[in-house]
Amino acid sequence: MVKGLAINLSMAVLFASFASSQPLLTKPTLVTTDWLAQNLGNKNIRIIDARPNLRDYLDGHIPNAIYLNTETLRVSLGGVPARLLPLERLAEIFGAIGVSNQHTVVVYSSGNDFFSHATYIAFALELLGHRAIGVLDGGYEKWQGEGRPITKEFPKFLPAKFVPKVNEQLRVDWLTVWRSLQGKVIQVLDARSPKDFTSGHIPTAKNAFLRDNLQGEKVLTWKSKDELLERFKALKIDLQKPIVTYCNSGRESSQLWFTLRHILGAPTAVLYDGSWIDWSSRKLPKE
Repeated sequence: MVKGLAINLSMAVLFASFASSQPLLTKPTLVTTDWLAQNLGNKNIRIIDARPNLRDYLDGHIPNAIYLNTETLRVSLGGVPARLLPLERLAEIFGAIGVSNQHTVVVYSSGNDFFSHATYIAFALELLGHRAIGVLDGGYEKWQGEGRPITKEFPKFLPAKFVPKVNEQLRVDWLTVWRSLQGKVIQVLDARSPKDFTSGHIPTAKNAFLRDNLQGEKVLTWKSKDELLERFKALKIDLQKPIVTYCNSGRESSQLWFTLRHILGAPTAVLYDGSWIDWSSRKLPKE
């Protein structure tokens, strides 16, 4: 009996060790503040604060959150600004801040940017093949408004090894968009404001302002799945057919892309990460 009990205990310890090494999420998804609060102390989580103003982070952030500005992931290429760095450099950056392939990464930003800074980092991670990604619904404002813990202390994480397993099927370049327009095989969605859209846009594009994916005033959260489905139905978008999202520089449209792909399950939604800055720099047609 004692020997059998010892074996059972050993198996239980082994199973617990194995289970603790498994990612908490298996695919990119929205996570709630309740979910994050319950998993805040988990050693397999890395939390990224993606708010654009460093001062906001210094004034207070979610415990253990690592600061990462989205501009760290971008550079001018061929004179065109705000282009994603080469993917090997992106992998080095995530490794340098302590993110490995084994971590579940939760990213948050602010309703002030309509959570586009968070979804842009989520896009970069998934482009590198990472799937255990959560975007915090409601962002920092919801966490703070619920009276959850805030700190000014910096987390202490050692650099980690992040090995990219690139998934280029998540994005397209200008040539792919141009050729697809000629064949009339894609639906193009512009995430910019109506004012920016009317000042010039990619031919055939429909305006799908990213703010309209959200609800609320001071504290923003994503609309329900049914409300979002109605929104894109009104725009006459078929979620089963190819969809390309874009904005000025790829960041705002990452929120639209995330909404389509990971909330509504649109399997062929892709991001034109060069977006309007890249398109207009090539003197391509516009409407």
